[in-house]
This record gives sequence, C-alpha cells and structure tokens, in this order.
Amino acid sequence: MSGGFPGSGLTPAADAAAAGLPGCYDAVDLYTYDRPISSRVEVARTLAGIEQEHGARPTVVFTDIAERPGARVLCHPYPREVLLAALGTTEEKHLPEMSRRLAGPVPSPGASSQLPVRRRELPGMLDDLPILQHRPGDAGPYITAGVGVTTRPDGSGVNMGFYRTQVVGPNEARIFLDPRTDGHRNLLAWLETGRPMPISLFSGADPALTVVAASRLPAEGDDYEIAARLLGRPVDVGGSVGGFPPVPDHATHVITGYVQEQDAVEGPFGEFKGYYAEARRSNVLTVTGVFATPGAPWPTIVAGARSGLTLMSFQNEYLMYAQLHGLGHQIKSVHYSIRARGEFVAYIETDEPSQELVRAAMAFDVRSKVVICGPDLANPGQALATYGFTTRTEPYYRKGRVEGERIGLALVIPPDGWPTEY
Repeated sequence: MSGGFPGSGLTPAADAAAAGLPGCYDAVDLYTYDRPISSRVEVARTLAGIEQEHGARPTVVFTDIAERPGARVLCHPYPREVLLAALGTTEEKHLPEMSRRLAGPVPSPGASSQLPVRRRELPGMLDDLPILQHRPGDAGPYITAGVGVTTRPDGSGVNMGFYRTQVVGPNEARIFLDPRTDGHRNLLAWLETGRPMPISLFSGADPALTVVAASRLPAEGDDYEIAARLLGRPVDVGGSVGGFPPVPDHATHVITGYVQEQDAVEGPFGEFKGYYAEARRSNVLTVTGVFATPGAPWPTIVAGARSGLTLMSFQNEYLMYAQLHGLGHQIKSVHYSIRARGEFVAYIETDEPSQELVRAAMAFDVRSKVVICGPDLANPGQALATYGFTTRTEPYYRKGRVEGERIGLALVIPPDGWPTEY
C-alpha cells in the first residue's frame, strides 16, 4: 500500500466496487479526483504532474469531467498488479503458469457466474463519451484503451488488438491499423471483397483480455480462445452487437462501425512510448453505434503513462518465456525493462546461458535491440561487470530498413571468487 499523494487532490477510494471497478482492482490503491477538470489535456497533465511530484502513477477515477457532466474517466487502468490479479496468478508464479495455460486446451464453455452488464445506446454517439485529448500537440481526442475486434469476411480469425483512434466527429474517426497487425490483414481481406470491415471496439471488460489484445500472437485461431486458455476459464462472449464482431458480455463500453478503404490525415499523436507519431493517412472509421453502462468509468491509457508500457512488457515476458521453455531451455525469469519502453531490452535469467539460447531469443523477438541471458540478472549492471560474455550481433531492422545492429549477450564466463556477505 502506498502512502498516498498528499496535496494532489486525490481521495482514496474504499475499494474497487466503490470506484465502479471489478474486484481485480483491489490489488492496487485506488483514488478519485473529484474537482472539475477538462478532458482537453488537463486530465493527462494533472496525472503526469502527480507522477513527477510523487514518483509513482496512481490508478485514478476522474469523476467531474467539465465537457461531459456525469461521465467518469479511469486513468492508468492496467497496472501490473491488476493484470496479475485478473489472471488469477502472482508475480512469482505467473510465467510458468501462463506458459502451461497457453499450451493447454481451451476450457469448455460453462454457465457464467456473472450476469452481462447493462449497456444503453448513446444518442450523441462519440460526443457522449469523455474521450481525452492527452497532450497539447495531439491532433485531437484519442481512444487509447479500446480493444478492436475484427474477423475475416467469413467470420473466422477473431482478432483483438489496440489501435489508436482519433475522434473527429460524433460518428467519424481515423483508425491506425499497423500493417504488421492481424487486424490490418483482416482489413485487406474485407477490402478484397469490395466491402468495408466491420469492427467492434470495447473497453471496461476483464483486464486480462487486454493482455491478449496487446500480445503478438499467431494469426491463426480465435483470440477469445487464447484468452480463455490464459484465464483458465471460458470468456463470456454472448454475441455480437448488431451483427458486428463479438464483444465480451462484461465490456462496459462498446463502439461499432466500419473501417473504410478511404483514408484521411490522422495525428500527430504523443504515443505512450514517449514520442510523437507524425501525422499520416489512416483509414476512416464510420461509427454506427456507441453503447455504455451508466456510471461506468471510461478507461484510457494516458499517453506516456505506464499502462501501455506495462502491457507491452507483460506480453513480451510471458510469450518469450513460453517460447524458450517450449524449446527445452531452463528459464528462471524474463524481464523487459519499462525504462526501455517495455520491448527493446530483454533480460533472460537462467543458470544455463548459451549462444543457442541467445539465438533462439533473438529469433523469436526481432524487435528487441539487446538480449542478455545469464544468471543473477536482478542487477544487470553488476552481472555485466562481473561475468564475461560472448556476443551475437544481427542487423536491426526498423520499418523495413537496416538501422544499426542488435546484440545478444550470453554471460557464460563466471566471475572469480565469491560475492561478499550482506
């Protein structure tokens, strides 16, 4: 438990239920910010100021949004503790547990222990949601925590992913589907048929689903089945809203629409990784319906915040562990540094470091710039100072072009002597 954030305007919430959140949020201290505040930059600026002053970013429900009376915004919605609680595991156990679950069968459907949430259609569509402009340099308000669900034209290949979405009107947005994603491949399949791609964007569901949405998973299969395997229980997906891709029964917010072949200027946008994505042409999203659970907070990954980086590192860690474990390597832990944006520096702790292990890790995650395999990586600087190592270098590709090299280190030469006590 933290010591609070004195002078910040935050009020401790009694528990998750009091903040309108599922029980997994009891894993962290929750706060409300009850002063009137604008959704245009001020919410994000206030949270960044709290983090700078107190050295920690709290999970906060902003309860008085000036432009949307009665609406509430949940900031920093996916701290690591919440993700672990949602998955029903712990920091110490989660890597082998998730590896085992991922390799296991899809849990059989059963009776749900929860009733679906009640949602009502919002007549003002996107104008009725408290969608934030996060930074002064952003082109406008952005949906940052919505999970996009798409399928192929025949309904197969249900895919979940995060796609930044700039709102430009009550029923129109610009959505960036990275060409490297399965969502973009689904879009191309739809456009080949001469039709726009239906999409559902949901938020406010089980945070465990965001782990799957953020994960670079094989294109084949159904992401809800993968989520069920990671959870160890079925995901309640009662069906689609108006014929659009299915959404979880417990999603508090749902947006439906069509991704058009037409594109338009989108951005600039301050990414959570700490830099601006320049203005580019992205697909037009025509919104057909917006649905929300009365009183439920609207989640947002505030640009530059830890939730996006946490999701990035979390998925990298469990997928790397599962891959290396599946190849027969004895791995103690995998850690991706948040300070390196959760994806560029990987620490693989093992008592059996080798060039073979380095090669396998670099082949699995081609985005990482530095991979370090060795024992005692709790203090990487100390490990590098005391162990001798062999290296492996490869070209580093960024956006299809070589940009320097990436390097892997196997700490295979133990230090002389033994460590001091204390």
